[in-house]
This record gives sequence, structure tokens and C-alpha cells, in this order.
Amino acid sequence: MKKNWLILGILCMLLPLQFLGQTAQLKTNFRQFYNLEAIDTLEVKSLLQSLSNDGSWADIDYTMTRRSNWMPINHLKRLKMLAIAYNKTSGKYYQDNAVSDAILNGLNYWCNHKFRSENWWQQQIGIPQNLGSILLLGETFIPEQTMQKALKLMDASEIGKTGQNKIWLSGNVFMRELLRDHEADYITAASTIRQILVQSKGDEEGLQPDFSFHQHGPQPQFGNYGLHFAEDMVMWMFIFNGTTLSFPEYKVDLMRNFLFKGQQKVVYHGKYDILASGRQLFPEYVDGKIYRGAKTKYATFDKVKNQFNAFDTHVNPDQAAEGYTHFQNSDYSVYRTAQFFSPVRMSSARIIGAEAGNGENLQAYYLGDGTNLIYRRGDEYYEIYPVWDWKKLPGTTVVQDTVKLPVLGWEGYRNNSDFSGGLAVENMGITAFKYRRDGVAANKSYVFRNNTVYALGSGITSARTDEVVTSINQSRLHGQVIVDSTEKGVTKIWHDSIAYLSLDHKVLHYTQGQVLGSWHKILSWMPDIEVKDSIFYAGITHGAEPKSDHYAYVSMVDVSASDMAQTQIKDLARIVMQTDAAHVLAFNNGELITISAFEPCTISLDATQDLVFNTACLATFSKQNKGWLVHISDPTQTLTEVVFTISGAYTSSSQNTSTKQSKTTVRVTLPQGMEIGTTVGFSLEK
Repeated sequence: MKKNWLILGILCMLLPLQFLGQTAQLKTNFRQFYNLEAIDTLEVKSLLQSLSNDGSWADIDYTMTRRSNWMPINHLKRLKMLAIAYNKTSGKYYQDNAVSDAILNGLNYWCNHKFRSENWWQQQIGIPQNLGSILLLGETFIPEQTMQKALKLMDASEIGKTGQNKIWLSGNVFMRELLRDHEADYITAASTIRQILVQSKGDEEGLQPDFSFHQHGPQPQFGNYGLHFAEDMVMWMFIFNGTTLSFPEYKVDLMRNFLFKGQQKVVYHGKYDILASGRQLFPEYVDGKIYRGAKTKYATFDKVKNQFNAFDTHVNPDQAAEGYTHFQNSDYSVYRTAQFFSPVRMSSARIIGAEAGNGENLQAYYLGDGTNLIYRRGDEYYEIYPVWDWKKLPGTTVVQDTVKLPVLGWEGYRNNSDFSGGLAVENMGITAFKYRRDGVAANKSYVFRNNTVYALGSGITSARTDEVVTSINQSRLHGQVIVDSTEKGVTKIWHDSIAYLSLDHKVLHYTQGQVLGSWHKILSWMPDIEVKDSIFYAGITHGAEPKSDHYAYVSMVDVSASDMAQTQIKDLARIVMQTDAAHVLAFNNGELITISAFEPCTISLDATQDLVFNTACLATFSKQNKGWLVHISDPTQTLTEVVFTISGAYTSSSQNTSTKQSKTTVRVTLPQGMEIGTTVGFSLEK
């Protein structure tokens, strides 16, 4: 018995030592993480020289309270940069007394004033987040009185909210309680962070089953909240590593998939796709400083990948693979080849098209209405926002009224249809949706194959008296615009190595030249200063009050003007069907058939073979020696099966078939759960 008490006493003495060892390890990991940061020594020198005696910087307006681009937070960001420089073992300013003195001076200045933004985010997240990093990096020289003042400001953070906001708040609580040596509290915060790294279900925010990311409801946010999610999760993996708080291996695998099946797919030539960037379509330079715009955000993502590789045992790709990807949880598709990158952003009854808030994204009323961009160099739409005609976004079908665009709220908007989806087949794909918004109806589909994007529309109807227009492209003007016309008008346009051809005899309209605009109409806090740029535009007019109108055009990428002139419509995919019910294209004399069935319909594959679908769906039929290779998806995400009948006698090893009177009925079982809306493939054999 006496021996047992002795063992218990030893364990009681060892437990605090173990705890102190973990606390010290976590703090060491934190410093080592920031030791990997690149520091501009000239900028550090400039910050030290420009810091006033009272601990402030003269170029910061500390009286500002606005919700977005709140300048006072730059004070803490600068102190954080100095703290990183102070801790960087290989840097010029490692443990430099002048740097620690400046940090302490600036920290006291902040703690002795009550700087506030009208945005709750700054008080509860932004300020505590920066303070936590400064305090942990400067713990060895920050006196107790200053430390306690700063920790008091960090008390504004409490674990709560959803998605990335919850990660930020939990991270702030972790840093604060680590500094206070409150074991139970920082373990709770760390556990919360780890718990958030899961694939969400239903309308939950956060990481989605398709590796997109949602914030503010079911809304894709790859490039702002999603990027911060990637940054922060990699950071916490690094900091928790080697302790009892480490992420389990399966969560590291989940994070890798998010980086390489999600994030990496939406960047091209060093920039995030505009359509993936969420609300923050900012200029790269704001108030003279680099903001996390599309370009610098990708640089951050690249850094995250490099740090992730430090503890991930897999060989990770340097760039996204070519081919088509549809993010079925986000109504968003991307297509990538060696020549170009083309995304589509849609919306539905399930998915929010876009949002506006904090005076940002003021013109985004139609951003999620089928916008389809084509990138070649990557700069085609770079900072185009002030001069864009936001009622003529590429790919959209919109009423051209003269009313000022309504400003969206945090709730954004949804398209009034659940038909919105994609179908992936090797290196090609179909994206399609029913557009039902503001009194305008249109059935729209996009087929990506090789170096082409086919765009078809039908059922275009509006009771509004203003003209309805489908925009093909609106990009920066780059070189010549060359057109080819018939007696009816322009049917071919070439610009910037892309040829746009009308496939259904609709006349193409185009403009080129200088356009005036202002950043202020995009971001309320930007100055109302005139901006000029040269813009190319191409589109199709449907007139006022159209009734079941249509369009069909193809964008041929990486071609010369002479290539366009020599291309004949007969050399391209043949339109088999373009009605309100379905869009059907035949490639290579019918070797490949692509189908966007917006409702039950009958389709003639050739003179002897018909298809009858009893539901809406997306499908491809590829000829094989003994039948067809079929791919099908459900864009409505409401079905458990698709049933169709095809002429002839067929069987399938994976799907239920029955043949009667030389017709085969096929019952295709569709993916459910986290795979709902994805593509199923199978063979039909004679």
C-alpha cells in the first residue's frame, strides 16, 4: 500500500512537468512556424525609422472606424512583422534591441487607446489575432503590465460562429490561454480547431464534400475564407505537431485533398480565378500597400503548400492536372488545358450566387448567373472590375435596363431553379443550368472539349420591355479584333487568339475601345477617381420581350485569325437538338453525343436510334465496338435514378436493363450522400 502511494506521488509531480513541457513545445513550434516567413529587411528598416516617439505611425489614420479596409489594424500588422523579424534566426534583425523596443512602444500605444471599427470582426478576430502573434513572439521582452493589457483586449474572442470565423476565434482563444498557461482552455480551443477540419454536410459551412469551401451560407468562397482556412489549418498542424494536440493522419489527408483537389484547381498563372475569389475583388494595391488580392493570395497558397509538404508524406503536384472538374456542392466548374483555363459560376435554389457586404462587391448582382471566363495568359480580367459592364458579364443572359444595379446583402441571392450541375468525362465536361431570375428564363449549357467551349441557350423568355443580351466575352482589349461577316451581319469574331463563331446563324455584336470607370462603384471606401482601360466585348442580342429565343456559339482557343477564316460550321460539333427541352451536340460524326436534358425528352441519336429520357439529366454517349459508353449525372440533386429507353437490345453489367420490342429500358442508379450530383459511368453492350 505504501508503495502505491509513493508511485502516485511521483506521478503527481510528473504531470505538471509534462504539461509545462507541452506548453513550451507549442510556443517553440509557434516561433518556428513564423521563422519560415520571408521578411523584407528594407521594409523593417522603414518601419523602425518611421515609428513616432509615442509608438504610432504618421501614415495611419487612427480615427478611422469604417467596416472594410480599416487602416488602424495596419498598426498591429506592422508590429507583427517586426516581431517575426525579431525572431527570425537567420535574419538581420534577430533579437535586435531596437526592434524589441519598437514593438513594445507600439504595443503600449495600441493598448492605451481604444481603436474600434464598425465591423465586429476586427474587435473579436482581427485585433486579438494580431495581438496573439505579437505576444507569443515577443513574450521574452514584453513586461507583465503590457502583457496583461493586451491579453485583456484578446478577451473579446470567444469560441463560436461557424466555418472560418470559428477557426479564427478558436485560434485567438488558443493563443491567449497558452500565454496564460490555462491548459484546459487551450486544449479545448485546439480541439475545436481540429474538429472543424471535416467535410460538411447539407447546408453546413466550411469544407465541402467536393473540396470547395463555403462561408456565409451555401456560397463558394475559395479565395478569401477558403484560402484563410488553408493557411490557418496548415499553421495549426505545424504548431500542434509533436504534441498531444497533433492532427490525426486522416485529417492531414483531408487537408491535402482540400489543397490539391480544391484550392489548386482554381488558380491559373499565379492568380485566383475571379469567380472563385468570393466577395473581395480588390485592387492589388490599396492605400499604397499590397493587399491580399488575387495575385498575392496565390503566393500565400504556394507558401502554404510548401509548409504542408514539410509534414505530408505524399508527393504533391506542383500544378493542377488538365481536364474538367465540377464542384457539385458549389455550382462551379473549371476546365483546364495546356492552352487555357475556363471557369463557370452558377447559382441555384441550393447555392448562393454572390454576396455584398462591408461596402464590397457592389456590382456583383449577376456574378453567379452563368459567368464563363476564358483565360490564356491569366491577365485577361486582371483588375477589370472598375470598367466592366456588370450587366454584360461573359456567359450571362441579362436584361439591359438602365436601372442602377441593386446592391446585394450578406444573404446574397439564389437562382429559382434546382437544375444546376456538371458532368465530368475524362478530359471533357458539360456544365448546365436553368436560369430563372428577375422575370428572365433561359436554359444554358457549356460543353468543354479540347480547345473549344460550346455555349448553347434556349427558352430565353422575358416579359420585360428592355432588350435581353447574352454576352460571350468582355475582357481587356489585347491587339486586333478581326471579324467575318455575311449579308446578315457578323458571324465570326477573332480577338486575342480566340475565335468566336455563331453556330445558329445569330448575328454577333462586338465593341472595342476605351471605357471609363471607377473603383468607388465596386468598393465604397475607394476614392471616386476615374479609371480608364481598353475593353473588348462580344455578345448576342435577343431583343425586348423575347419568347423562347436561343443562341449557340463556340469559342475556339489558341487559334489564329486565318484559322478562324478557314473554319466551317460543318467542321465543328453538329447541333442535333436545341429546344427548350434539351441541348444535344454530336462530335466526330456521332461518335460522341453530349446531352443537357432540362426535362423529359426524346432525342434522335441517328436515323435508326432514339433515346427517351423520363427525367432531366446530363449525359454523354460514346460509341464502342459493341454499344455505348454512357455517363450520366443529376444536376437537380433530387433523384435516386435516371430512367431512359434506347432503341436496340442492350445489357449492362452495372445497371438494371430490360429489353422489349427492340427497345431497352435502363435504370441508372445515381450516387447519393456526399457523392450526390457526381457522374456515374457504365457500358451498354449489344
